[in-house]
Amino acid sequence: MKTKILPFIILFLMQVHVMAQSVSGYVYDAAGDFPLEGAFVYLDGTTYSASTDSEGAFTINVGQQLSAALVVKYIGYQTAIIENPFSYQSKIKITLKEDTIKMDELVISGETAFSRKEMLTVFREQFLGKTKAGNSCKILNEDDIRLYYEVATNTLKAESDKPIRIQNKRLKYNVEFDLADFQVHYTKKTLSPFSMQTSFYAGTSFFKDVSEKENIKKKRDEVYRGSLLHFMRTIASNRWTEEHYGLFVESMPVNPADYFKVTDTLDYKKVTCLKTTVKVIERHVGVRMTGMTSREAEKALQAPKERKIRFAVLQDQVNQSFFELNADHFYIGENGLFWPISSIIFGGYFGELKVGDMLPADYTYTAD
Repeated sequence: MKTKILPFIILFLMQVHVMAQSVSGYVYDAAGDFPLEGAFVYLDGTTYSASTDSEGAFTINVGQQLSAALVVKYIGYQTAIIENPFSYQSKIKITLKEDTIKMDELVISGETAFSRKEMLTVFREQFLGKTKAGNSCKILNEDDIRLYYEVATNTLKAESDKPIRIQNKRLKYNVEFDLADFQVHYTKKTLSPFSMQTSFYAGTSFFKDVSEKENIKKKRDEVYRGSLLHFMRTIASNRWTEEHYGLFVESMPVNPADYFKVTDTLDYKKVTCLKTTVKVIERHVGVRMTGMTSREAEKALQAPKERKIRFAVLQDQVNQSFFELNADHFYIGENGLFWPISSIIFGGYFGELKVGDMLPADYTYTAD
C-alpha cells in the first residue's frame, strides 16, 4: 500500500475551551498569516461540515464524538488533514500552503496500453461497485480523473486533483471523494477481471443528504445490514449473535471471543487478535522425499504446518466474506470507523462493496 504524503500543516493551540462534541478552529494562509474566508471544512466520511467566516473561524457540532479526521480544503491551497481532531481541548489554528503545482505541469508516466474508455470502465466498476447502489451512481466530473496503465507492474492507476463528485441515485447522497490512491493489480498485461489480483482505493469523503422528504431509509438500511460499517460496529459491541454474524476458521464455526479481545481505550475500542496462525496438515499426492526412509517421509508430510488465519464471516446466512490481519491489533471508533486501514485485507462480499455502497459514518440504523 502506498503512503500518501500529506501537506505540511502547522497547528497552534488557542486558549479557548471547546466541548467534546464539537470541533472549532481557524483557517489561515501560511505565508501571509491572514484568515481564509469560505474554506470548506468537514469530518471525513460523514455529513458534518462547515465553512469559515470572514475571520477564518469554523465550528462543527456533532451528536457524538467521532473517530474521523478533519479535512480542510480551499481553492488554490493544499488540502490539510487533521487526525483525531476531538483530542484537542482548545480551538485549532490551521495554516494552509498555496498549491504551487498547476494542472498543465503534471506529467503521468506509463504506457498507453489500453484506451481511456476501457480503463474508465474498470475504474467505475472498482471504484463505484457493481451492486444496485454502485450501478446507480454517476461520476459528474470524469474528465478530472487521470487514468494510466503501468505495464511494468500490470497495474491500472487513477489520480485526480479535484474531488470526484458522485451522485448516488439509489441512496440519495451526493458524495465528494478526494482520491488519495487507486490501484488495480493484474497477473499479466490485461484488464480482464479474471486476471485481477487486488483492487485498492483510499481517500477522504463528504456526504450530502439529498433525499429531502423522500422515504429512503429502507434502501439505506438494506445497504447497512452486512456492510463493513455494520461489521465493525458488531465487533466493537461484541454483538455477533444479535447482529446475525458468524465467524469461521478453516470452514469451522468458532467463538469470536477465542480470537478477538475488545478493550476500551479512551473513546474507542482496541481489538487484539489472540490467534493469528492456525496449524493445518497439508495433503500431498505423488510427492517423493529423497534422503529419507518411508516412515520419515510420511512423518514429515503429515507434520502440521502453521499458516496465517483467513477468517471467514457469514451474515444472515447469505453474505459471505473473508479477512486477513496484517497486524495483531486495530482500533474501532464509536461510529464504526476502523484504523489503520492497512491492518486488514478484505475479500468476498466485503471486497465487492465500493463507494456506491458507502454510508456516512454518522449513519444511524434502527431495527424495525
